[in-house]
Amino acid sequence: MSKTLFGTVDITLDGETYTLKPTLGAVRTIEAHFGGLRGASQALNALSIDGCAVIIAGGAGLTGKAAEAVAEQVWQAGVVDVSIQLNAYLAALYNPKGPDAGKEKPAAA
Repeated sequence: MSKTLFGTVDITLDGETYTLKPTLGAVRTIEAHFGGLRGASQALNALSIDGCAVIIAGGAGLTGKAAEAVAEQVWQAGVVDVSIQLNAYLAALYNPKGPDAGKEKPAAA
């Protein structure tokens, strides 16, 4: 059984906390923007403010004006600090079961 909370990351920007959940919807949103998770990882490595904002918005399920406001918050918080936190979130998207996937078979009675 997978760990449903594995990879959930809370990021606080400008006093507002965003909970990034490792969901298929988040992966699809991020992949659609970057052409895949590798592109998202490259945006983090390039310290892209807009890239960080897209990942946060996708992970938190933000759309419209709420998603647009995140870039300013990322810039104010410092893109280096934000990108470090987002690396853990992307790692969870690559491996949603977590480091311990559990037992393969139930124990014999």
